[in-house]
Amino acid sequence: MRSMKMIGFSAGMLLIFVLSSYAYSLDLKDQSKPLNGLANEQIVTLRMTYWAGSQLTIDKNTAVIERFEKAYPSIKVQASYYSGDAYDEQLMVMAAANNLPDVVRIDYANMARYAKKSLLLPLDDYISRQVIDLEGVHPVHNAGAMLNGKQYGLNIGNNALVLFYDKELLNQAGVEPPSRNYTWEQYESDLRAIRDRTGHYGDTHLTQHHFRVWLRANAATFYNEDQNGLGYWDDQLFIDFFNKQLSWQKEGLLTPLSTELETRNLEDGPFPRGQTAFGGFTYWSNQIDIVEKQLGKQVGLAAYPGAGIHGMYIKPSFFHSIAKSSKHPEEAALFINYYTNDLDAATALNAYFGVPYNPKVIAGLKETFTVTQQNVLDYLSDVERYGSFIDPPDPIAGPEVNQLFKSISNEILFERITPEAGAAKFRTETNAILSRNSL
Repeated sequence: MRSMKMIGFSAGMLLIFVLSSYAYSLDLKDQSKPLNGLANEQIVTLRMTYWAGSQLTIDKNTAVIERFEKAYPSIKVQASYYSGDAYDEQLMVMAAANNLPDVVRIDYANMARYAKKSLLLPLDDYISRQVIDLEGVHPVHNAGAMLNGKQYGLNIGNNALVLFYDKELLNQAGVEPPSRNYTWEQYESDLRAIRDRTGHYGDTHLTQHHFRVWLRANAATFYNEDQNGLGYWDDQLFIDFFNKQLSWQKEGLLTPLSTELETRNLEDGPFPRGQTAFGGFTYWSNQIDIVEKQLGKQVGLAAYPGAGIHGMYIKPSFFHSIAKSSKHPEEAALFINYYTNDLDAATALNAYFGVPYNPKVIAGLKETFTVTQQNVLDYLSDVERYGSFIDPPDPIAGPEVNQLFKSISNEILFERITPEAGAAKFRTETNAILSRNSL
């Protein structure tokens, strides 16, 4: 089993480094100036696509595009978006037709899938020429898009998985907010207290993201180092993960699975609708704005139960990549640089897609952080300080394995098969998928 190294720097240390290394003489606006005379040339239209789980995501993305087009009048951006699984499906269709847009937003887990198929353009040349400016940026922030020594994407912001909680409901139930060493035993007790004292469900069912953290907390991983098999040998880890949920489900501590499967967007989940006290429905720290807007109040942030923080990790929210088939790669490079490294863009985004990591941007934004953003920064600081490095990107067959896990999870939770049978089925079929895709 692969050992997990601890991250040696915190968000707070990074901020101190930023403030000490960059004086206020930084000319942040220079980043918006046209390069290579592009603003005086014929108008170029870039296509981009992105995943959108809420209207706020669309609004934020549109705001950055509008500012970019003002900064670079000769470049126009046509954006399309999809929600849920439809996004990955659309990308696969476009990739098969060699019709990927110029700028592609790719999740960390899928980066290897597109890069290894030579669908993406390496960004190294643009970085060396500072069309994409990574001066002063710690390499850890973009390491997730580095494959075979080449950089295939630019991180648009940092996030971490999070267990949101409704402070008012926890208070009504006499439940203390989760601590850094929150256990599954305490979580179960809290779920029961919430149901008995407030009439609300405690939480939703657990997802594959929870399972991966569950494995990390037990010194195991989802995939092995060679990514040709599972990274855990003891199926009891899988069995225990689902037995707990079946027990909570029978007690009525979790929302009905049928309700969860009807959820179509982030606002529609049980937690933002006020049905649960905990929001463990695979939320990321950058989605706090959506949750708080829907609930109309501030929420708390905590690590998953049993993670002891070290099971958690910092993750890039998304990467922007350039399609190898793009006819306008220089302009696409300008756009993805603007999206991540320009202060005007960062102001429009307001850390919506994750906490910025460019030292110049952090220095320009530090006085504008809201209470909510500061809470996210504090949470990320804890995860960076006590967490572990993120696992390597999923193999090319990752999406197929993810779908298999989801299917088997539903079979178990609808009590069509036992956790023991599900564990054996998942191992056998995962090995077959990985073997087939390695040929």
